[in-house]
Amino acid sequence: MSEITTEDVLAVLSQIWTTKTETAKRVHGRLENVLDYAAAMKWRSGENPARWRGHLNKLLPPPASVRRARPQPALELREVPTFVQELRNLDSVSARALEFLILTACRTGEVLGATWQEIDLENRSWTIPAGRTKAHRCIGCRSRIPLWPF
Repeated sequence: MSEITTEDVLAVLSQIWTTKTETAKRVHGRLENVLDYAAAMKWRSGENPARWRGHLNKLLPPPASVRRARPQPALELREVPTFVQELRNLDSVSARALEFLILTACRTGEVLGATWQEIDLENRSWTIPAGRTKAHRCIGCRSRIPLWPF
């Protein structure tokens, strides 16, 4: 940790900064947090080489000026059954997760964090604890998602 330099951080970020800006911002944030943690644990000293303000912002263009994110176009409604069937033909956890996401219209994080304890097969429902929902601020709030036999 003590040997990581600004040049190392730039070597990682510059490869994706202009082409995958959102990913680059996330990588940068994680690098900055990890290096802050290392400093707090006294594994390194001096300035954080991944600090944005007053440091990397002088070396890299602002993310907003690099590339505007374009949303992924939605499938036409008539294409959804074919797409779901193609997912069902794939033998992977990610295909099952994406199908579950489509069928429940839930958020990615909620689906990826689902546990069998949250699923009630007898009552065909999925109860998402409040801490894993977007509205997690609501104490005691949970989301109950109906599950149908597909």
